[in-house]
Amino acid sequence: MIPEKERQNIAERLLRVMCADLGALSVVSGKEFLKLAQTLVDSGARYGAFSVTEILGNFNTLALKHLPRMYNQVKVKVTCALGSNACLGIGVTCHSQSVGPDSCYILTAYQAEGNHIKSYVLGVKGADIRDSGDLVHHWVQNVLSEFVMSEIRTVYVTDCRVSASAFSKAGMCLRCSACALNSVVQSVLSKRTLQARSMHEVIELLNVCEDLAGSTGLAKETFGSLEETSPPPCWNSVTDSLLLVHERYEQICEFYSRAKKMNLIQSLNKHLLSNLAAILTPVKQAVIELSNESQPTLQLVLPTYVRLEKLFTAKANDAGTVSKLCHLFLEALKENFKVHPAHKVAMILDPQQKLRPVPPYQHEEIIGKVCELINEVKGSWAEEADFEPAAKKPRSAAGEHPTAQEDDRLGKSEVYDYLQEPLFQATPDLFQYWSCVTQKHTKLAKLAFWLLAVPAVGARSGCVNMCEQALLIKRRRLLSPEDMNKLMFLKSNML
Repeated sequence: MIPEKERQNIAERLLRVMCADLGALSVVSGKEFLKLAQTLVDSGARYGAFSVTEILGNFNTLALKHLPRMYNQVKVKVTCALGSNACLGIGVTCHSQSVGPDSCYILTAYQAEGNHIKSYVLGVKGADIRDSGDLVHHWVQNVLSEFVMSEIRTVYVTDCRVSASAFSKAGMCLRCSACALNSVVQSVLSKRTLQARSMHEVIELLNVCEDLAGSTGLAKETFGSLEETSPPPCWNSVTDSLLLVHERYEQICEFYSRAKKMNLIQSLNKHLLSNLAAILTPVKQAVIELSNESQPTLQLVLPTYVRLEKLFTAKANDAGTVSKLCHLFLEALKENFKVHPAHKVAMILDPQQKLRPVPPYQHEEIIGKVCELINEVKGSWAEEADFEPAAKKPRSAAGEHPTAQEDDRLGKSEVYDYLQEPLFQATPDLFQYWSCVTQKHTKLAKLAFWLLAVPAVGARSGCVNMCEQALLIKRRRLLSPEDMNKLMFLKSNML
């Protein structure tokens, strides 16, 4: 047992560490810090008492000396994981995250591993206003070339700051769905748009809601959080204050009544607030659904578009301000929320949806997109022999490979056979489903394990924290950009 005096001495040293950097409050109780402490204790027991500074020197210098070795070890593991992809396709997100005036790019690769989506942060880079789309694309391709083979097919998901045209040369490029819906809302509810349409009552309502939401006492601790699941970091909408006031209206009135400050509440247009909330709540809920990090989401993009289009169209028939706003929302939806063929194919690959969300006149077009994509990627699949978990398919009578025309016919026949099967009534585990039908729908299964691993939203919940740390290192010049990138890589992929 350690004497009490020695225990107090250790506690004092821990408090000094905490006071030197308040960020260490959580670090000193973390398992990695405890492992470090245990390693030092074990070394002392094995070699006797020693001076840490004399034997080990500066801890930062010691750690950075071994950073390249640990980086290469983890890099090999990530490279092997990405190289074992049975469907020869991955998803890659390149998303910028702002923290105050600065921002950085985070490059992440996604693929299906078993029945789960696995993500790997491959690189972090400080953003510069002088960065062009080609420069960012060049950085992405350089990083990817260190981890994946050139024949790996890639679907890119980028935000509005990254030029899609540059990435389209290297593969399919989709826009982050949360960024797209954010642009829809921002473009309609910007003060410039509302002033141009003489919607002064909407401007006044937004200002009042912002004042109420920002007032002293109106905090999550007082009124609770709006939802259990938060939207992604790239959702930065002007609607949050409005939705908070609508959700907690009774509590807010009670709060200001006790404070005898009812002037703000009296200036609130309750009718317009309710109508706007009815429009904007489904938009924010759609963003939250599309940003689910534990389940496939790409198949939800087209149904989300259809659902919001129906909502805005129905509300556009109302009278007054709401009708005008919904006409603007319809225009903004078509302009900012682009549906890519990959979204249509992903929707079909959900056995609970298939073609149900879209009208019949679009069915043949979407089926054609599925067949086109199968034809585009079948060359790379032909080289992969171990995808099917069970017995191989029987050969043709002549023992030869089918002709291109015959292969096209078989692909289309497989799509129609799948579509004729009954829809799932319950929400399925998509990767589990496609694992079970791999032999029956081989081509579609390979598409599913590729496309359904691609996220609809490019930013993850940990982006903000990662960027804060990367930018702090950059501002304080604690590490070189290369070492900072390696450290962020280890932080994301080592545990």
